[in-house]
Amino acid sequence: MSSSASSSTASSSSSRKELLLLEELAANAWPAYIQQSYGDWKLRATFGVTRRANSVQAIGAMPEDGWLAEVERFYRKRGLPVYIQVSDVSPEGLDECLAEAGYELELPCFLMTAQADKLLEAVRPNDESVQFELAEQADEQWLDEFLRLEGFGKERLRGYRHIFSAIGPDKAFARVLKQGETAALGTVVAERGYAGISNIIVSSRHRRQGIAEQLLSKLAAWSQEHGARKLYLQVLRDNAPAVGLYRKLGFEVVSSHHYRFQRT
Repeated sequence: MSSSASSSTASSSSSRKELLLLEELAANAWPAYIQQSYGDWKLRATFGVTRRANSVQAIGAMPEDGWLAEVERFYRKRGLPVYIQVSDVSPEGLDECLAEAGYELELPCFLMTAQADKLLEAVRPNDESVQFELAEQADEQWLDEFLRLEGFGKERLRGYRHIFSAIGPDKAFARVLKQGETAALGTVVAERGYAGISNIIVSSRHRRQGIAEQLLSKLAAWSQEHGARKLYLQVLRDNAPAVGLYRKLGFEVVSSHHYRFQRT
């Protein structure tokens, strides 16, 4: 899938200016431990934890000749594989260039947006047995539960601790409690009238009970309280249940991206 081809998924209502803003906001909501500018591009590294925080954000003009060798040097110096995020606002021809250089495609994703008020209208009333907690920081209990629900090992803790603590704009870390245990978690970051939603994870014991919808409703309400009327999120294209839920709640695909990586 080329960068130019993927643009067919974008909503006609979203301008290039808005897509560039969303990419900027999404990066601010997921800050890397190391971020180095390379012309307009950003080279990001965070102990190898998550693709977003360990990849090139390739937006803006193509760098000068020899850029790929410089990018590869940056990551290999840190013992990391080379990943380049290619989106609908990446330079024309970048995807083809990387494919010709032997870089393989991975993790095609959608960027989706919705109006917060429309989502609130779409969600059914809360289950009275469900309780919500919102905190400004991800404490150690939240981090431990996040790793457990995602099935991640403790080796990822350092990376996630940095990402969550380094978020600069207004943020909230949500916990859903049911029957005395944590049923779901989620994160929201508000900036310049938009709120980015991420880390929506529901315990296997509590799935298919509408908890994800109720959590999204709570995050949408928090977003409005913090001046954000529009929501955005990123989701894997092949995660049909999640994409279907988001569409049901009013989210629309406005762009897409994927990663190119060099197999070693």
